[in-house]
Amino acid sequence: MQLNQKMMISLAAIAVIMSVMITGTNGQIYNKPIECCTTVSTKEITLPITGFKLQKRNPPCVNAVIFFTTEGPRCSYWKESWVKQKIQELKKIQLQEWETKMDSTDSTPLSTASPYNSTSA
Repeated sequence: MQLNQKMMISLAAIAVIMSVMITGTNGQIYNKPIECCTTVSTKEITLPITGFKLQKRNPPCVNAVIFFTTEGPRCSYWKESWVKQKIQELKKIQLQEWETKMDSTDSTPLSTASPYNSTSA
């Protein structure tokens, strides 16, 4: 009985230590640096934009739209009208590219032969 009680206390202690370690690293094991936008710009991007990603607030990260440009990622304020417009443009382009890809995909027609319609005896 005492062995079980000691084991339970040991497991509880390990669980507490592990949770403190994980909380202390913001849930990131091995102290991996956080790569996110901690500030944003309202200035319109004039560089060619190749894509985007939405970032939700998770301190120290802030709500942002990350635009991928030819010179690297740029953090933009998500409420700016030009940001919303650019996202719509990029989504439209992405949809067109997807539709083009789907239209150009070779499809193999299904066989009309059926083992149930066989005429062999």
